[in-house]
Amino acid sequence: MAIINVENLTPGMVLANDVRDRAGRILLAAGKEVTEKSLRVFKMWGVTEADIQGVEQEEAAARAAAAIDPEVLRTAEAHAQDLFRHCDNEHPVTKELTRLVAIRLARKMEENNGSSSQPA
Repeated sequence: MAIINVENLTPGMVLANDVRDRAGRILLAAGKEVTEKSLRVFKMWGVTEADIQGVEQEEAAARAAAAIDPEVLRTAEAHAQDLFRHCDNEHPVTKELTRLVAIRLARKMEENNGSSSQPA
């Protein structure tokens, strides 16, 4: 199982844990299948991620990165590594945080047509 950003969820995925809103109300119970409607509900209620059955963290990372232009991703990764240059880059938490920041920066760069070599 892996925690996946809502933007990377697809209909048909099955929840490993309940998805709750910020007040703790269950929006979709564990074991239920994600649908287009549930994705809209998650976004409407500010849900940012969900724990999905049958997906490993590495697979989720590969899916997220595969949707981004490789050159844009390389630029974003370099910028993210620079942001964490004073941290222990071998620590698993730092590695994951750097990866997530790089993906978010790359998406932002693509939204801005990749016109800038430095993300905003």
